Amino acid sequence: MRVIFGCYVVVAVALTGVQMAIEYRRASDRLQEDVAAMQRTFSPGLEDALWRYNAAVLGGILTGMKEIPVVLGVEVRDERGERVQALGTVTGAQGHAVRVDAEGRESPVTPGFGRPFSRTFALVHTERDGQRFPVGSWTLHSDDAIALDQVKNTLVVILINAMLKSFVLALIFFVVIRHMVGQPLSQISRFLAQLDADNLGARPLRLSTGGRHELHALTDTLNGMARRLRRAFADNAHLMDELRAVNASLQARVEERTRELEHLAHTDLLTGLDNRRRLDAALEACAIQSRADGAPFSVILADVDHFKAINDRHGHKVGDRVLVALAAALRDGVRPGDTLGRWGGEEFMIVCPGTGLAQARALAEALCHRIAATSLPLTGPQTCSFGVAESRVGESPDCLVTRADGALYHCKGNGRNHVETQSGPQDRERGAA
Repeated sequence: MRVIFGCYVVVAVALTGVQMAIEYRRASDRLQEDVAAMQRTFSPGLEDALWRYNAAVLGGILTGMKEIPVVLGVEVRDERGERVQALGTVTGAQGHAVRVDAEGRESPVTPGFGRPFSRTFALVHTERDGQRFPVGSWTLHSDDAIALDQVKNTLVVILINAMLKSFVLALIFFVVIRHMVGQPLSQISRFLAQLDADNLGARPLRLSTGGRHELHALTDTLNGMARRLRRAFADNAHLMDELRAVNASLQARVEERTRELEHLAHTDLLTGLDNRRRLDAALEACAIQSRADGAPFSVILADVDHFKAINDRHGHKVGDRVLVALAAALRDGVRPGDTLGRWGGEEFMIVCPGTGLAQARALAEALCHRIAATSLPLTGPQTCSFGVAESRVGESPDCLVTRADGALYHCKGNGRNHVETQSGPQDRERGAA
């Protein structure tokens, strides 16, 4: 309300100022017109009196002109620019305003708040034959403050009118509009400030003012909006619960699928044992641990004897079943801390952390007997050859595997189906396998 009333006051003051400026401008224009009209009225008499150099007539004309309200002063000069007569407030020899009385005495004049101005008109005598003779000029002195004096009463009326209208409007604002609009708006503001997700729509807004107007319609709209928002919040909360449940289910499935993929990335698809990637990681981990604490670790390589003949005689599907059965037998025979995997083809590897050569050989011989005792469909019992090597100080995993592979190759050459240990690296002819 204060803002609206303040805007009105500003506009009212501005319009009042414009109206007063217009009235002042009109008065100023009338003043200019009056001055211009005086040329037509007094120039002939002044010209004749100056041509005849009749000082009495000239003085009488100046005295009459001085009585006109718009005239502050008037002076007459001859053709040489010398002052002949003057009366009232005129411009002195020093360029300052002076007051000249009927006897020609000059006295200083205190400047007013108006803007002085003057108009000079030439005096020319015309003979009957048309000849023209300049006889001098006369200057009329006036001030814009005269225009303000002329419209002073009008300006007062305008100002009083503006003040009355402002007072009446202020009364309307603070008595009528404040009761009909201000109080309901305050209620609506408090209602909106107290709204939150918990009490939304719980208590509808009701205006304390009587009657029925636009603010009541706004109140009905706000109450309806609050009810709709409350229902929307409830629906959103239910939807969020469902989304959380779906998200938890999806996250569990993603985690399960991630574990499956990680398992597949390190598992041989045929036998279910660790693949070569996992075996390489186990070898590297054992090598790091061995360098840290000096404890040895061993590698066992196992190769199915005469596996090529199985594939040739019974086919690759039967060969795959043999590999699966032998992998199961090896899995049942290794220790909990060992890493068993398929090294490639029909070859298996067991990485034995913290295990010396004697323990690794004993494990390999136990596995060799277990495999020989395993009954296989279609092919009957099968055997495996084993090569065992123990790590050496400063030795890389590749060198260790090469020595175990050499031991396995030596086992193949010495009749198969037994265990050989720590043979140096040699070239193999895999065709004999």
